[in-house]
Amino acid sequence: MEAPGDSSQATTTSYVRKLEAAIGKENVNTSKFERLLYSHDLAPLPKEAQLAFNNIPDVVVRPRSTEDVQRIVRIAAEERIPITPRGSSSWGLGGSIPAFGGILIDMTGVMNKIVKIDVENLYVVVEAGATWKQVYDACLAKGLLLGSYPSSYPSATVAGWISTGGIGIGNYKYGAAGDNVRSMEVVMPDGTVIDTGFNSVCDNSSGYSLSWLMTGAEGTLGVITKVTFKLTPAPEVMRPISYSYDSLMAIGAPLFEVCRSRVDPMHISFGDGRHYDLLRKAGKHAPEVGSMLSFLLEGDRVSVQHEEEVIDKIMERHGGKKMTDDVAQHEWDERCYEFRSREIGLGHIPGEIVVPLTKFTSMAKETYSLMDEMKMEGAVIGIMADRNTVMFMPYYLYDSESLLKSVASLAFNKKFGDVALRHEGRPLGFGIFFASNLKTIRKDGAKYMKQIRTALDPKEIMNPGKLTETITRQGIVIPPILFELGMDALAIGKKMLPKDQEVDRRAREYKVERESKEKS
Repeated sequence: MEAPGDSSQATTTSYVRKLEAAIGKENVNTSKFERLLYSHDLAPLPKEAQLAFNNIPDVVVRPRSTEDVQRIVRIAAEERIPITPRGSSSWGLGGSIPAFGGILIDMTGVMNKIVKIDVENLYVVVEAGATWKQVYDACLAKGLLLGSYPSSYPSATVAGWISTGGIGIGNYKYGAAGDNVRSMEVVMPDGTVIDTGFNSVCDNSSGYSLSWLMTGAEGTLGVITKVTFKLTPAPEVMRPISYSYDSLMAIGAPLFEVCRSRVDPMHISFGDGRHYDLLRKAGKHAPEVGSMLSFLLEGDRVSVQHEEEVIDKIMERHGGKKMTDDVAQHEWDERCYEFRSREIGLGHIPGEIVVPLTKFTSMAKETYSLMDEMKMEGAVIGIMADRNTVMFMPYYLYDSESLLKSVASLAFNKKFGDVALRHEGRPLGFGIFFASNLKTIRKDGAKYMKQIRTALDPKEIMNPGKLTETITRQGIVIPPILFELGMDALAIGKKMLPKDQEVDRRAREYKVERESKEKS
């Protein structure tokens, strides 16, 4: 595609007036300060990134309804202005920030309501900007369970996680982001509103699945406005249990045995000793362990007790030490706050890959080797996505004021993805930075994905420059080979830099700041 040119002031003024007439002037914002707030996501970019991408939207709009979204999309299509749908932006690959300015649609302002909870038919209808916690809590209050949700569920929006095809809490038992979707209401690139499925029954039949087409599309095929989720009766008991081991590598064997048994935990997670050490440096309560493996069991009391007994025996055979109920409950309560160590004042970039469970130990070893080679300070956490898919989520802390370290550290995610590919796995997510990875991962399938995108969005207005290709504001498409060379060069540069040593210094400063506040 050709990169959309930076809008002239006259052009911007023209379509902004149309937007104001269509959805109300109070819902259209062109303030520079406001627009700057939407120019980054979980991983802020150095300002130099503006040389390659126009990450600052020309206008921010806050629709109040599906009809408002429909009006916005039709204006964008008429004017050929790029659209970027955005939720809470609790992701870090640039999928929810503009590549070419244009219109940013903030779905969190008003379109965040729970429309209906149908207790008899076991479903809930929610607007796209609702948070997962909001939906989860409302359903639980009605005696119903929303099976899976992202670890960032206090802030992450419903449509945001679906659009990334996410893996998260409850994935092991209830599936990923798309597995619990009954239907979605979506505004297509020409302004047509469609329903992708059915509220009360499943969509299994002949015909292409429109729900799965939108899942993981990163907002490139349409704007999700409502979602219907299937629900299940809430369990009698939800019981967290945790076990400590000497190292992360020691977790592999007992984890494999649990996943090959008939027990069916709702959630399985792990964290290494470095993770808990970083939490303590940030002043948080954390056990001193080499690693910890945690489970959330749920169901009727008898079945939960049986599953705990089976897991206890497996853990004991492999040298695991059962932690107290207080520790296990604390791990479960903290499931959504895995990056609290950022509070010491450093930036962080998480990586995400999946590999077969049989590769757990070797993947853990190579992850540490890569972090050491690149002289990074970080830790490894992760979850089980299903019985044979483990997701590793290493994260590293760095001085975000250092342009060189900020940019060079991005190469870790690329190299980490390469390690996953060698282990029969793959990296997760593409966004603006790793779209060139699509061809590497999907091979010939990438061609057909791009054709689907072009067929549905011939004017190329839907979140352009993401997912299927990385393209700069100058119209330069970054081919996979150039992406590989660039990331390899950054990785070499990072290895040549001095070892990161910011954590201890910032932890000491943070401790002094904290103690000073407590005294005052």
